[in-house]
Amino acid sequence: MPDVSRRRAYAGLFVCIALWGLVFIGVHDLLPQIDAVQLITLRFALVAAIFAGLMVVRAGWRPRLTRGEWGVVFLCGLLAVPGSQLAIVEGQNYLSPPLASLIITSSPAAAAVVAAFFLRESLSARQALGFVVALAGVAVIVILGAGSGASLEASDPLGAAVAAITPISWALYTILSKPLASRHSAVGAVGLTVIVGTASLAPAMPHALDGAEGLSATGWLWIAYLAVGGTVLAYVLWFAALSALPVNRTTAFMYLIPVAAMGWTAAFLGDFPTGVTLLGGALVVAGVALTQNVGVRARPPRGAEATAR
Repeated sequence: MPDVSRRRAYAGLFVCIALWGLVFIGVHDLLPQIDAVQLITLRFALVAAIFAGLMVVRAGWRPRLTRGEWGVVFLCGLLAVPGSQLAIVEGQNYLSPPLASLIITSSPAAAAVVAAFFLRESLSARQALGFVVALAGVAVIVILGAGSGASLEASDPLGAAVAAITPISWALYTILSKPLASRHSAVGAVGLTVIVGTASLAPAMPHALDGAEGLSATGWLWIAYLAVGGTVLAYVLWFAALSALPVNRTTAFMYLIPVAAMGWTAAFLGDFPTGVTLLGGALVVAGVALTQNVGVRARPPRGAEATAR
């Protein structure tokens, strides 16, 4: 039975990566019509409504949180919605879909460093080198790739660098949400996290509704996809994988996102990988590979309370 569970988790991760790869195409098409704040607010307002409806319909999906878990959900909500999403969408004003997805790919390297602080995992010299190499890849993408995004006239490396906030936020979200994945259903835990994160965007709703008035029919279709396929389904698959697989093994799948993004970019936009994409991607993937060594050892626990996981 555990083998079946793991196989399902891996299958779900592959679907999740394909869904996330297409998200970059949707964002690329939407940014000429609305700005990053409007896009994220509209998308996640719909996502929050879907999750709320699911939990109303099925009581078993409603998480029963302890008092301490509410604080974790609040932090995860901020990291998963405004922390992770606003930065990468804003970055796509200056970066093409494959380049933006390559920045996301550095998340496992960030997770390895974050895990050293929060999960008490030792960080080897190899992993530290991998993190530096991955950062070098991100730097190449930001410096040489700026100006290839949705706002083609904009070539702003600093604006593109904002996207680097996303892998850090996502690494923190992944690690903090790991205990929730082991105690609650994927739909309930993810849904509540997203609802909390979306609530933090409430002040931006009037601005988002102003932008919604000018959206084309195709734009609304992309919003629907970003909410249902790119968020609800993808988040549930990701969260379910976390409950069956280790954090490092799950986050390692993120380096497949650029492969999906490149395929979708070729199919929808007719664009193929550039030299910057290949160089930056090679550095990021090489760095991530170095951080994913199997020799990670947990430090000895300090105190009796550390024995509980």
